[in-house]
Amino acid sequence: MWLVLCSSTDVPALWAYQGLRQLGFGPLELVLTDGLARASHWEHRLDARGIHLNFTLADGRVIDATRIRGAVNRVLFPSTIPEWAVSPDRDYVQAELHAFYLSWLNSLPGVVLNRPTATGLCGSWLHASEWALRAGRAGLTTRRYQQAAQDSPEHGGVPPVADASLRRVIAFDGQVFGAPVPRGVANGCIKLAQDVETALLGLDFQVDPGGEWNFCDASPCPDLSLGGMPLLRSVAQVLQEARP
Repeated sequence: MWLVLCSSTDVPALWAYQGLRQLGFGPLELVLTDGLARASHWEHRLDARGIHLNFTLADGRVIDATRIRGAVNRVLFPSTIPEWAVSPDRDYVQAELHAFYLSWLNSLPGVVLNRPTATGLCGSWLHASEWALRAGRAGLTTRRYQQAAQDSPEHGGVPPVADASLRRVIAFDGQVFGAPVPRGVANGCIKLAQDVETALLGLDFQVDPGGEWNFCDASPCPDLSLGGMPLLRSVAQVLQEARP
């Protein structure tokens, strides 16, 4: 079986799940992060014989790693912190939950889109300055980046992009889905996704009046509907190629 891991509010992931089912892809299980905290059984062991993962959801479904062939991973955060975690310990509990999720998500067998990295549970989440640096190295034209003391530490001094000039695409499996892009831009998108080890990577560009595509931002959790059914067919093909 294959998994789609996401929250109940992740509309693009729910759309992708339904779309994959319409394509006849399966068996496919939807696992909502909201319900993982209510799982009646968890087993995640690392020993000399390997890694073992098995958990039973509240609805009775058993997710056993020995039956998993791959997954679409959209887990942004661990499930809700238990109510018994008192205020002074909540940061510690959150850190432990993050480490646990990082471990079990990384242990999933087969093809996992996107595997967790050191900077995110569903792929690379980077500061705007690092995205700009890596995008430039991948051959993409980037907007000027500068940051002052009063700027947000998350995004820095990156000016907003007007909707009319914004183009969003998704790089996956050596292709670019979404808005039509020049070949050089497409190659840069693919190189950036490979560089950050994120199979499904969303990229935002600002297209200036002269037709220049300027990289703005990237995300390991893009709106999958931008790629439409062509993207889902490609996802299904890549997942299907996973060995049983």
